[in-house]
Amino acid sequence: MVFSYYLYKYPYKLGWYFFRLLKKNPDFVVYLADPLDYVVLKPIIKHLPPVEYACKNRKTRKYLDNLSIPNKRLPSFPKTVLMCRHAAHKFSVRKIQRFGCRHGAYHFKEFTHASSYNAFNLYFVTSRKEVEIAEANSISSTRAIGFPKLDPAFDGTLNESTLKPFRKKAKLDPRRKTLIFTTTWDNSGMSAIERWIDELPSLANVYNVLVTVHPWMSSQYIDRLRGMSDIYFIEEPDALPYLMLADVMIADHSSIIAEFCALDKPIITFATPQQERSPAEIRKLLKNISIRVNNFTEMRHAIETCLANPAAKQAQRQAANSLMFDQFLDGNAGKRVAEMILREINEKSRRY
Repeated sequence: MVFSYYLYKYPYKLGWYFFRLLKKNPDFVVYLADPLDYVVLKPIIKHLPPVEYACKNRKTRKYLDNLSIPNKRLPSFPKTVLMCRHAAHKFSVRKIQRFGCRHGAYHFKEFTHASSYNAFNLYFVTSRKEVEIAEANSISSTRAIGFPKLDPAFDGTLNESTLKPFRKKAKLDPRRKTLIFTTTWDNSGMSAIERWIDELPSLANVYNVLVTVHPWMSSQYIDRLRGMSDIYFIEEPDALPYLMLADVMIADHSSIIAEFCALDKPIITFATPQQERSPAEIRKLLKNISIRVNNFTEMRHAIETCLANPAAKQAQRQAANSLMFDQFLDGNAGKRVAEMILREINEKSRRY
């Protein structure tokens, strides 16, 4: 642990026990490091008793304020906390019941140190295969439940009617097919944004073009995308409605690919260099479910191929979905998580 952890830990413990003495520990807090966290956790929260929100930064607080959701900054001293990160160290009292889940589907990056996950009572992952991989890495807290963020695509929340405002906002021409470009963080070494960003205006003459990028993407790229009037740059934390409106995804190495695969739509991926936290399994999976390309010319041809035969890799996508989500693409992942959390809380309260 870094020195700052201990600098935070002991004052936090003192604060937590002081609140306990006053009987003012909140029963259940949801910790949000980013607006995306709320999007991921919302399908769980709706099945829980009332919760409080503790936000890491002003950006996240502003997002909740715009939704008229009361919230506070850290520190928070709850009895129970839920998050979609592995930041249990921010709630460094053993008596706190801690629950976590992924902010992206499946493990598109290697698991970090086992202690980061074993600090949780339960840490929810998307499939039994992930549990096996976690256990092989000495992680014992994982449970397979699917991916709550995808629930609206499968429980009827997002449908032709509810997608209309998103179609209108993006100004999608119904006579054109829709492409969605996505990329991971440019400093990860796995982003292909430089291979297509300058070509977007030419594609916008033929297709509807949507773009979503990693939250940590450098401002130089964000500014360039914001300046393109013929595309729709998705800045909302929840890109799922736009995934449902798109016909083809062009990507590199990001967990949002798993979401598009779950929707059973054609995918094109740029081959990017191997990185330390890039699992060999994921690279093999991408080769199976997508058309792999190296440059814009290959990508342009691949788009035409995907549109001409969108079912070409359907069997591979279905196999990948079984691996990444088991049989959990049913719109009930959030409910499963909530039920397991409440059961764990009740069992622990009976033990003590």
